[in-house]
Amino acid sequence: MQKVMMQHYGQWLLYQLRQWGWQGHLAVALLLASLMMVWMTQANDQQAEQLRLTIDDLAQHTPVDIQPEPRSTHITQRFYQALPVQKDANQKIADVLNVIEQHGLRLDRSDYSTREVPESSMVLYHIKFPLEGSYPAIRNVVTEIMNRQQSMALNHINFKRDNMRSEQVKANIELVLYTKAEGHR
Repeated sequence: MQKVMMQHYGQWLLYQLRQWGWQGHLAVALLLASLMMVWMTQANDQQAEQLRLTIDDLAQHTPVDIQPEPRSTHITQRFYQALPVQKDANQKIADVLNVIEQHGLRLDRSDYSTREVPESSMVLYHIKFPLEGSYPAIRNVVTEIMNRQQSMALNHINFKRDNMRSEQVKANIELVLYTKAEGHR
């Protein structure tokens, strides 16, 4: 008898679902998806609470106070050790000029400026200069400078060609040399 009632109830439910159309099916699917999401969220919350309790228990029963080594200090020290000292800046800039000459380019003028970085032991040397030559030659100059001087960064470069048929381009280049300020180790 109970089996017959279940079959009858199942047939009635299928009939009702067919009567609802696709909108009804979508509504039921969304309702079921919502219920499933609520159930999964509650399960995740229970797992998170259990994990928090486990962490609290471990923190209370840890016999040694473990303090992580401040890695940022170590990395900062290594960074400053890699920088050249400020008194070597003129030699580094002269090396840039030599690279330009070695590639057959001529430097008519250049601008230099220095700036100390507050709350650090760095001094920055900004070097700006225009170059004129073929694009590959200028690119090779910049590449060689960057490869030879690890403490130098290319801050800005732009190219201009006056005539589309000419292989000559004009480039404005700005490099920044990072150095260690005098008196800092």
